[in-house]
Amino acid sequence: MSSTYKRSYFRRFIDIWLQHSAKCFLLATFCIHLLQLPVCLLLSSLPLFWLNCISCSVYLFLLRLEKKRPDLAVTGAEVEMIFFALSASAIAGLQSGFFLYLICLLALSSYLGDAVEHCSASAAQLLDLEGIVALLCVNGRIPLRIANFPAPTGSPLFVLFSMNLCICVFVTLMSVYLASQVLRRQNRQLEAANHNLEYIASHDPLTGLQNRRNLYEQLESLCRDSDTKGLVFCAAMADIDDFKSFNDQYGHNHGDLILTTIADCIRACTRENDVICRWGGEEILILFPHTPMSAAKSVLIRIQTELHKLTAEAKAPFFREVTLTFGLTQHIPGQSAQEVVEDADRLLYEGKQTGKDRVME
Repeated sequence: MSSTYKRSYFRRFIDIWLQHSAKCFLLATFCIHLLQLPVCLLLSSLPLFWLNCISCSVYLFLLRLEKKRPDLAVTGAEVEMIFFALSASAIAGLQSGFFLYLICLLALSSYLGDAVEHCSASAAQLLDLEGIVALLCVNGRIPLRIANFPAPTGSPLFVLFSMNLCICVFVTLMSVYLASQVLRRQNRQLEAANHNLEYIASHDPLTGLQNRRNLYEQLESLCRDSDTKGLVFCAAMADIDDFKSFNDQYGHNHGDLILTTIADCIRACTRENDVICRWGGEEILILFPHTPMSAAKSVLIRIQTELHKLTAEAKAPFFREVTLTFGLTQHIPGQSAQEVVEDADRLLYEGKQTGKDRVME
């Protein structure tokens, strides 16, 4: 259980970091420079101490800038890292390990380029690579000799190198991990957007029912299964009786309310694997997979009964009773999807002609 809590705490920490990548990066780098101050004093390296003081001042400014322009603040921090790595290497020598900041910056800038909006990774990486080349070119002149402050040697040099190595390894590993989390989050957002687009393309925006285009694929599949495997299915075409008069008398908003109410009523009365489609206007097509005519008819009668309970009192918001007429057909082997729909539509028309509010089969 404790390991679960630890993972959960770490997960929350990563989520907060990803949500505020620019600020967290600036704070972390500021803290690194701040922690280096006592180390530099203990090693009696005043040039490195003052260099870290300058860096801390820069990060205080960048933290204020981050509130308005996080991209500029991050770019400024990347430039500061390059300046600090070059300057510290010039003061303490390559053996001190400060050049490692230039290497870990390559991974760090890649992560920040994805995590911080409008922040370019390529510019920082190009400048970083130029800094690495500059260090290699002037390798023979490093360290610079500063009067009264010789470059660290022996144990102080080992401490500096160990400190910088640990910092850079940790920063690089964290950058790679955070970059993978940013990529995963972007993939999830892309999948959600694609799913949303698929839903919009296949469903009616008013009722949430499937649209005609999406239903035809399922209807053709049911026809194939019926022809090849002998699986029975039924189709019912429903039409709202006198729907035009509702719109004319009470307005289109009232008509939309009736459509959504009927859609909810049909969903509540049908099974999860039944397919409901807004065929067009006030017509709704229902498919009953693996269902004989008698079972499908009982479902349609239940829909009429439930709709009657909702609207029979003729009170607001319906004002008068709403009824449905159904044309119900069972697929005959060899029938196409179009023929099934035409058969259900024909039966619906007969129901309209002979009294409405009924199930014609």
